[in-house]
Amino acid sequence: MLPVRQLARTSLGSSFSRQWRFGLTRGARLSSSSLSAQEAQLNEIVTKSESSVTESAKNASENYTNEQRNGKNGQKNVNGDSGSSTRKNPGAKRYKINPKLRDISSQVRSSIESANGSDTAEAVEILEEGLSYLREVQVAEGINEESLFSVFQPVLDVYSQKITDASTLNKVLDLAIEHKVAHGFLFSKVMALQALESYQAALQTWVRFLEYSSAVNNGLVFKRFGFMKDSAFRKRDLTNLAFYSYVQSCLASNAKYDFRDAMKLLQTDEVPEIFHVRRTVMGLGAVRSEKEFQEFQTQLNAMELESLDPNGSVVIRKINRAIATNDFNLLNRTYDLVQDAALKYKRPISENTLTRFMNGYFECSQIDRVFDIFRSMLQNGISKPSIVSWDIVLRCMGHPSYLRTLNETKRKEISVNLRRTIDTVLSLYPEMSPKTLSIIVAGFANMNDFEAVDEFLTKYSVQGKGKVPVIHATKNNILIGLVLNKKVDEAEKKLKELMEDGSGYVPSTSCMNTFLNHYARADNYKAVDGILKFMKQHNIAEEIGTYTIVIDLYFKMHRAKGLAPNVTELLESFANNKQAGLTLNDYTYSILISGLVKDGLNLEAARTLFEHSKSYGNSPHVLTAMLEGELDHGSVGNAEILFEKYTKSKNEPRVWNQMIKALLYKHESLALQYYHNFKNQEKISSRCKPNHYTYYFLIQHFIKKGNKEKIEWMLKEMAENGTELGTELPKIIRRLSKEYTVPKPLLDKIAV
Repeated sequence: MLPVRQLARTSLGSSFSRQWRFGLTRGARLSSSSLSAQEAQLNEIVTKSESSVTESAKNASENYTNEQRNGKNGQKNVNGDSGSSTRKNPGAKRYKINPKLRDISSQVRSSIESANGSDTAEAVEILEEGLSYLREVQVAEGINEESLFSVFQPVLDVYSQKITDASTLNKVLDLAIEHKVAHGFLFSKVMALQALESYQAALQTWVRFLEYSSAVNNGLVFKRFGFMKDSAFRKRDLTNLAFYSYVQSCLASNAKYDFRDAMKLLQTDEVPEIFHVRRTVMGLGAVRSEKEFQEFQTQLNAMELESLDPNGSVVIRKINRAIATNDFNLLNRTYDLVQDAALKYKRPISENTLTRFMNGYFECSQIDRVFDIFRSMLQNGISKPSIVSWDIVLRCMGHPSYLRTLNETKRKEISVNLRRTIDTVLSLYPEMSPKTLSIIVAGFANMNDFEAVDEFLTKYSVQGKGKVPVIHATKNNILIGLVLNKKVDEAEKKLKELMEDGSGYVPSTSCMNTFLNHYARADNYKAVDGILKFMKQHNIAEEIGTYTIVIDLYFKMHRAKGLAPNVTELLESFANNKQAGLTLNDYTYSILISGLVKDGLNLEAARTLFEHSKSYGNSPHVLTAMLEGELDHGSVGNAEILFEKYTKSKNEPRVWNQMIKALLYKHESLALQYYHNFKNQEKISSRCKPNHYTYYFLIQHFIKKGNKEKIEWMLKEMAENGTELGTELPKIIRRLSKEYTVPKPLLDKIAV
């Protein structure tokens, strides 16, 4: 193959040869104003980010459309550079590459691969000449825009690996921006190098990214290419780097950190979670050492705690996100943060905020935590909780996920307690509301006590002697209770009756999912098909729960016929559903896998989905969902393999605690082995060591078993390791102090 310069002379003509030899004019580079005060620079960057970036830029940086997620950009295929083949991965497109594009990109790549790491100037010049020429001949050659962009991504990746100087790689980014082939990963590589030298420079690059992604807006900026499969790059890396640089700039200039300014800069509704920031910063080498990041984290925690309003919008958004992603670990972290802020800065937590946490734990199926918070409210002076709080408690008492954990004796006790709780609520709030009535009906229906259902409907509803309307939620709850208690024929008759009562009632998605799940577990494929058609006919939206059930059934049907399920085809059919398209990302996969492993529903399907999810990168959310499934219903050996894989890339307390908690019940000795190994992790990383969650899980386990020797050991361990105790451990230790000798260091901690 001819060298690039000679290739240009022989096949492109003399006029271009001159342009090639001397280089085409580069686009003007963005420059930052040189204010004398660093804090003034910081304010300028935040202002520029807020004022100059349009709403579409915000969407490009944070809220990617389904088309962008799937790599579709709406570009037309032209001339000889079209031609697509069968796709192996969702969103993957293959093109017949234009010969000139192929040859020139190969020569450009060769120039950087053969360059000395300390002298890459000529390779950068060749990159400029190659891109300039291809833009000149693009129309005449019929080179597709997406093809040009795609072909140069692995080339630019080589540049980003070979060049370790921030200013030189920034020149490469200049060229990529000028010729519209800059991908998010290149911005992140530049920002990571800049963060080692100048946080201001990294922030300027962030602003350039916002402007560029807004101007290009073609869905390619974050498209995941094949060579990125094993890459550490994630869409959120840019936001994380910008946040890290902003906070470090505040610290360096003694400027006041304000999360509101950070959100304006990032163009987001909340600041990133610290573990996401750590993953990005450590993974991309934007920090010199683990110790340096730990210092940053300590300072950030102090600043966030100082500025946190326990009842403010930031806390509310975190709770809402935890609910949306079914992430009770995020909920735990947020709850602890709020408790710390309230205690340290004497900022009372409102009942409204506590109620939001109760609802969050309810949605994440952590029923015991709901009861803990409610008890804490009563113990701390809230003598008359709001009806909203009581409604959540009533929902928990009669919820299927809670009732499943109880034996027959306990269920009878709960039924009695439910009546007593209802009496208490009515003594405080005599006026029965439609919502409270629907919750009461749900509780008794789920307990298979339909006499109580009829009793309360007769006493309070307009259909009986009362005045309370029977809302659609009440009707849904009756049907769900009937199906859960295997009274399916009665439920079907009741459904028909309710839909013909003139109220315009249409069952909810969750109600239909209950029917769907019953028939799927009974392998009644005809009934499942009928329900799906019924949902479509009545415009009942499908959602993640529906898809989980269908995936389970899909696998069973194919295995019964001796066929291999086509996961890609199935997921694409969900994504293309016009009524409720499924956006494929790490959160979607984690929720689908969580649904499939719940109660051991279909581990095989979950494992297949897990393997398929790797084409989108190894996500902590997906890994922990699959890990939980293996621990609870699958193979401990598989769980240990997943654990080892997870901790190699992200060694953090959360996953150690997950292993210990899950293993304690059936494999106590193995759980304790993990605990001892966990303690040794501190030698590798000071931030990875047992915390109050670890000791809470362990001591609760030994209390339930009545193992006094192990309880005493745990008390000594907590005293020796000097861990923070959180909110629940002090209560437990105080109770234990009446029967056990608690070490003085531990007593001193709980004396406050």
